[in-house]
Amino acid sequence: MNSSTEEMAVRRQVGTKIRELRLAAEMTAVTLARQAGLSQGQLSKIETGKAAISIAALTELCRVLGRPLSYLFQKEAEIPRVLGTMTTVAGPESRGTAWFAEEVARRSRGRLSLVPLKANVLGTQTRQAAMLREGLIDLFIEDLPAFRDLVPALDLLSLPYVFRDAAEQAAFLQSGDFHRWVRQPLIEQGVRPINRRWNWRRGLEWVILATRPITHPDQVRGLRVRIFESALLAKFWESLGARPVVIPWPRVRRAWLRGEVDLLPTHKAHLYPLGFCRRGRFVSCLNDVAPVLMVAVNEARHACLPPALQAGLAEACDEAGDFFSAEVARAEPENETANVRRYGVSYLDVDPQPWIDASRRVAEALIAEAPTARTLWEAIKSAPGRPRPILLSSRGAHAQSCCHSAAPRDEGSL
Repeated sequence: MNSSTEEMAVRRQVGTKIRELRLAAEMTAVTLARQAGLSQGQLSKIETGKAAISIAALTELCRVLGRPLSYLFQKEAEIPRVLGTMTTVAGPESRGTAWFAEEVARRSRGRLSLVPLKANVLGTQTRQAAMLREGLIDLFIEDLPAFRDLVPALDLLSLPYVFRDAAEQAAFLQSGDFHRWVRQPLIEQGVRPINRRWNWRRGLEWVILATRPITHPDQVRGLRVRIFESALLAKFWESLGARPVVIPWPRVRRAWLRGEVDLLPTHKAHLYPLGFCRRGRFVSCLNDVAPVLMVAVNEARHACLPPALQAGLAEACDEAGDFFSAEVARAEPENETANVRRYGVSYLDVDPQPWIDASRRVAEALIAEAPTARTLWEAIKSAPGRPRPILLSSRGAHAQSCCHSAAPRDEGSL
């Protein structure tokens, strides 16, 4: 192939990709040309491969279309085929993520696959979020507080009773403030959330596991409680008189079974698959809104994918979220029965009001000390369609559920 023929082939490839990106963004040629500072005629020639390559013009087009310039010159063989992601504990969560991998392969017609990587030697959840940003892993599924080192305000979501109910949580996640204070800063840090429906729910209930009954906040005084690394979370437990102990998720099971802590706030869905109840026999169930997991992709990796693969990945995320949440919800009552039968576990339906009151007092003081947390708190409480309630007030909606724990968030990588 001579140089003239090669140049024509590159022009056609670049033009095809620009047109593909424009159509995927649902932009007219007139709109794209105007925003890129080109005439419509110039854009037409570029899209049809009839214009000589102008790096300045292509740079402006890429700016508008949100792609690196290198994407236009990327060959088919250079498109990423594999996205590395984290594994999770055996059970309903791992089945949910396996289904996600199958759905990605199906929707991309085999052009894209997810490959699980072992998480047990990679450190804390915040370290894994940093690895996503650095491109050492490509896709990461975790609670929002896992990204607190990238967006410090997310540490607020480590505390209990931040959301009044699931409707308030959903309104915030779909709000312009969430885009402004969370999603856009993450993208700027190289991490792109792909959730559209925010339907990945890690179980239905939060619990506190203990070796003795815990029914009131006063009963945690002097006890060692496992936490992940979070300044707000540590202050919360200290304010209740407990002794927080930072233990990374990969070490939690061993630390708990060896008696290194007295209290284990965790997801109810983790109790049976991880054998936590071999030691603790008392599960305190207190009302709180279950967390929603974020599915995030390395931004540079995501930008290398053609629009069709990006869309397929987002669609697979939505479908897999439904499956994941249903699978975890289906397994929870089965696991509860198994824990009772095998370990003689007692599930305690505790009055949540003292926990709500204690959380309100502690959170008011903590949020006052953390301006970024207060900004996020105000965004949550002003999400469209939701009335503005008093800070961490007691909520009648919680009476609908008998076993959502006030336990602050549990770290567990998918």
